[in-house]
Amino acid sequence: MFGSVNKILQTLGTIAATVADHLTSKWIRVSGHSMHPALRDGQRVRISRVAYTRRQPKRWEIVFFEHPQQEGFWEVKRVIGLPGETVRLEAGRIIVDENHLDEPFIHGDSPYIDRNWHLASDEYILIGDNRRRSTDSRSFGPVPRDRIVGMAILP
Repeated sequence: MFGSVNKILQTLGTIAATVADHLTSKWIRVSGHSMHPALRDGQRVRISRVAYTRRQPKRWEIVFFEHPQQEGFWEVKRVIGLPGETVRLEAGRIIVDENHLDEPFIHGDSPYIDRNWHLASDEYILIGDNRRRSTDSRSFGPVPRDRIVGMAILP
């Protein structure tokens, strides 16, 4: 009798864990090379849907978001600029509030695109690690917080 009760409890626990996992996270497949080498084309990545329910995205985190100019188009990029900051791209370097950022994770040279933003209280600059192969905030500008759905949980 105890064996069957234990088996029922294990099954219920597995079902509860599966439902909780589905409600709190999502699996996506990376498409493209913009986040190389951190993420590879075709790689499956888990996205935490609840990571930002109690806190805001932090610099260097990889986030899953809806493109700010294309409804239903989803992307994965790295957080570079935070709300309230002044972010400047100059000669391939990123400068935040007059401080040059050290980015050891970027792949290859960064194209010399000069941009300047002063971010509002709900805006982020999101840029891919593979700067030559990434369409990101450098072309579409800041991303509003309500477009950021979750944080990538890397294996």
